[in-house]
Amino acid sequence: MLDARSSHLDEEESQEVDYISNLPDDLRLEILLKLSIRELARTSILSSKWKDSWIYVPSLIFEENSNESRLIDMVDNVLMAHHSTILQFKLVSKYSCNTAINRWLLFLYANGIKDLQLNFSDDEQCNIPFLFFSCHTLERVNVSCCSFNVPDCFQGFKLLRTLSLQKFDLTGISIGNLVSSCPLLECLVLVDFVQQGYLHIVASNLKDMQIYGDFHDLYLETPKLVSANIYLSSVYESYELFSVAKAGKESNLTQALGYLHNIQKLELDGEFMQYLAMGPTPKNLPTIFNNLTQIHITIWALDENEIATALCLFKSVPNLKVLDIQIGDYWDEDQPQVQTLQRSKATKNCSLFKCLEIVNIIDESDPDFSLRGAEFILEFAEFMLSTAPVLQKLNFIDFKDSMWLVKILECISKLSTKAKIGVI
Repeated sequence: MLDARSSHLDEEESQEVDYISNLPDDLRLEILLKLSIRELARTSILSSKWKDSWIYVPSLIFEENSNESRLIDMVDNVLMAHHSTILQFKLVSKYSCNTAINRWLLFLYANGIKDLQLNFSDDEQCNIPFLFFSCHTLERVNVSCCSFNVPDCFQGFKLLRTLSLQKFDLTGISIGNLVSSCPLLECLVLVDFVQQGYLHIVASNLKDMQIYGDFHDLYLETPKLVSANIYLSSVYESYELFSVAKAGKESNLTQALGYLHNIQKLELDGEFMQYLAMGPTPKNLPTIFNNLTQIHITIWALDENEIATALCLFKSVPNLKVLDIQIGDYWDEDQPQVQTLQRSKATKNCSLFKCLEIVNIIDESDPDFSLRGAEFILEFAEFMLSTAPVLQKLNFIDFKDSMWLVKILECISKLSTKAKIGVI
């Protein structure tokens, strides 16, 4: 009887305990930091301890699809009600909010903003005011669909570690000068931009870089770079007017990639290999990429200069383990036959692919892939199988019909006894 009564009392006490109100302050803050502004406001009804908690949260996230005036009113009201330092401000909107962005930045500037994310739609760019370039406490910037006019007095973002600019216009300063004004920069993302002339990236602490755009010439001075993804949208005829390689100083390959001493992962997409192949191909690169283990390249199969450029790069990568190669096919059938890989001067008297374990051959060609293109792919696959002593997998990815390639390759001798051929 006593035990039953005690059990009943324990049950009543457990029902009276307000676990939500009694959460530790640090745990409550951690929960609040993960919520959008609408969700933050709703926490006010949970209990008296939660009622005003949201006005002290240092992170404000607005992801709204309401009309522009309503969105502006909401942001204004939240900023006026907020009682603490704002370290992160994120706004995702299909509206440019040009009428309000200046006063918001003024408030954030006064609050020592560290993480600023402004993501607008493609319909209308937001004009970022001069005040943005006075936010010297910024450590992370992620902005899309914005235009910037940099003031002459800009002295740089001395604390910035991450810079992501997407679909942007920049005037008053070059992209290279903007990057070099951020001495602590570790991560750089540039997407959908046009750089007339020389794109010179100088960043002594940069570790991760993604560049997707149109530029005439590229020079990288990034000694600590670990991962790079470079996508060149198109190669214009005017490239020859800008290219340093055309001026006889050094090859594009050496200029762009030759000094990446710590690179571990490299992706070269779009028409970037065409750019690298412009001008003379160096006999050797000035750097041996001992840390580079993963390469992804897009190559136009019957362009002899691109093949020679790729092989020159491979010669300087002794520890390459994973190779992804996308094959393009846009040539005229009357184009002269290129030199085969086996007879290429770049492959003579050198040991390529001694550590290569995985090769992925990816089809990026027209659906009606030409016979000569198919012959190149077959030859490339044979070349890999005959020169990679520890190869484990050779995969064909996204090919319309690749089983005939597999059947042919299964019959040839392989340097690696563990090599398997597959279709993905």
